[in-house]
Amino acid sequence: MSILRNTTVALALFAACSTPKPEPTPAAATAAIERTPAELERAAEAGEAEAQLLLATMLYEGRGLAVDHPRAAQWYRKAAEQELAPAQYALGVLHEQGDGVERDPREAASWYERACALGYGPAQHNLGLMLLAGNGVERDEARGTALLRRAALQGIAEAQLALGRTYARNPASSPEDQRLAVEWLRHAAEQGRLEAQLELVDLLAAKPALASDPAEPLRWLQAAATAGHASSQAQLGLTYIEGRGVERNATLGAQWLRTAAVQGLAIAQANLGLLYARGDGVAKDGDEAVRWLSRAAEQALPQAQLSLGLVLLEGELVAARPQEGARWLRAAADSGYALAQHNLGQALLQGNGVAEDPSEASRWFTKAAEQGLAVAQERLGAMHEHGRGVGRDLVLARAWYSLALAGGQRSAQARMEALDARLTAEERQRAIAIAPTLVPARR
Repeated sequence: MSILRNTTVALALFAACSTPKPEPTPAAATAAIERTPAELERAAEAGEAEAQLLLATMLYEGRGLAVDHPRAAQWYRKAAEQELAPAQYALGVLHEQGDGVERDPREAASWYERACALGYGPAQHNLGLMLLAGNGVERDEARGTALLRRAALQGIAEAQLALGRTYARNPASSPEDQRLAVEWLRHAAEQGRLEAQLELVDLLAAKPALASDPAEPLRWLQAAATAGHASSQAQLGLTYIEGRGVERNATLGAQWLRTAAVQGLAIAQANLGLLYARGDGVAKDGDEAVRWLSRAAEQALPQAQLSLGLVLLEGELVAARPQEGARWLRAAADSGYALAQHNLGQALLQGNGVAEDPSEASRWFTKAAEQGLAVAQERLGAMHEHGRGVGRDLVLARAWYSLALAGGQRSAQARMEALDARLTAEERQRAIAIAPTLVPARR
């Protein structure tokens, strides 16, 4: 039984910052500490722009005052109208999200534009993303990229990440664009941006020539794992267990899998359970294998459900619980997992954990065979050859054997050759014609 190997999570395109981040001057921040909220509000009402910005931030974040986003928006606007860039940016974010004000991407873009004119990096980042997406503004890839670059040059990690992704994900990107993608992603990754570290792991694995050295992808994977990213921890664990690009170290691999497993990551729990079942990197322990496989199975991971079902059916690691094992096989089979469908068919054929039912077994073998599982195709061929659970049909049996052989099931060859000796030339030709129609075309 093989559990999934690639545990990297797909990442969505980076979106604009979700929370305003006004940046008042150090002097203003010091002044805020020295003022009571009432004094700050009086200063804001007197027209002091920095006080208006600080008051808005306190109302937005609930620092010293009750949270009141509509009132925060009003004070952000007053400060923004005095050309205070952080306030213009914050007001843009509120309009982009519809937070305390009506959602209006065009209005958001207009405030970002005003902050960009003052060289404010966070606004350059957000407006750049809007231009790339055509959100609230006419799409302009060249200007959007240029704004991201200006923000990235100011050291804004979000912009460095977005710029790196822009270069990396452009279908028409040149080798130079790919080099720039890695360069900007590195800048963001070095600032601790997890998304950049993950992006680099995938990009450098796909394009190793862009790495500074062969170990660079592993370093970023370790950085993401150390930061607590469960999928990276699981992937790092499998890297050590399988010795992919590193010296194999099953003990260290098991430790990383456990770290991810205790965070609740099903794929890590399943793989850790299999390590306990094999005694690889940990002492062999059937109870621990069942415990971790159960946790993953309860999260509806089909591979874990199948593994747990087989462990409980076979009774080699723990006392057999065949009925429970069969239930887990059925759960995995119901999800459409071909290997589980085949194993459930086997259980039904043998009456292991369920009542013996060759007809129902053939139904599950058919589901797995139609997905291209060669071992199920051979089994289904044998059932048609001998008329067990299905009508006896030697032509159909020969067709399934041929598909199994084409799928790598070598034992099907002897079965097919023996059957050919009993078929006429016309029947063999009919079997050859039927075979391609048995497996639905994959979309």
